[in-house]
Amino acid sequence: MNKEKILLGAHMSIEGGLHKAIERGQETGCTVIQIFTKSSRSWVAKKLTQKDIDLFKETQKKSSIEIVVAHTSYLINIGSSKPETEQKSVKALEDELERCDLLGIPYLVLHPGSHLGAGEETCIEKISQNLDAVLEKTKSKTTILLETVAGQGTNIGYTFEQLKQIRTLCKEKKKIAVCLDTCHIFSAGYDIGSPEGYKKVFDDFDRTLGLKLLKAIHLNDSKTELGSKKDRHENIGKGKIPIEAFKLIMNDKKLSGVAKILETPIQENYSEYSDEIKLLREMIKV
Repeated sequence: MNKEKILLGAHMSIEGGLHKAIERGQETGCTVIQIFTKSSRSWVAKKLTQKDIDLFKETQKKSSIEIVVAHTSYLINIGSSKPETEQKSVKALEDELERCDLLGIPYLVLHPGSHLGAGEETCIEKISQNLDAVLEKTKSKTTILLETVAGQGTNIGYTFEQLKQIRTLCKEKKKIAVCLDTCHIFSAGYDIGSPEGYKKVFDDFDRTLGLKLLKAIHLNDSKTELGSKKDRHENIGKGKIPIEAFKLIMNDKKLSGVAKILETPIQENYSEYSDEIKLLREMIKV
């Protein structure tokens, strides 16, 4: 396994322009980056100009960044029991898919949704219906990656079975795959901290969803214990997930083609990710 070529990187800022995220990623030692294509805390975004699109694509072409993954705004909840929020979320997801399509971004990570008290089954059906509506309308080439969540509050997607249920109910399932977050699954109760536990969890994933659907992994340690149901990211090796879990991921040949992305805490700027990227690369046994 080539340490330098492995698909590894981090979430990068788009401050100063979308193309700046690619430049930051390259400087930090990434071969993959994740970005927001607009503000993560806003419903609307300034329309992309052809200049924005061309500059982004040209910058990536000249860089070491092989894959760019986008993440949706945190405001989006297509499973909401509040009609206004649901409608705004569907429109926002349509817009984000179209932005990804224009930029040539292959994957868009989405937190499935929260039922806000309406019940899990109702929410799962609503998420599936809205995914179909959005994918049918946009005709985007971008694949939506449903992200595993920690099980905090009324969030949906804290079991592999829930993600399977959402995808099974969708007609447009070919455009739906998965992003696995190590902090989230650990907090949801999936013990990946030992070789035996790791094998059990990934066998379960493969049996339930199929490893071919795993397109991205968020590499995050957890501030809280196994099964805590809390979404609290920590730097690699400083949290509650045994370091063995990250060594297993970095050396798993079945995951060699999966984009691995850090979303761990940073203090001042994104270049801080370079130390963790180096740490993860050093875990790889050649």
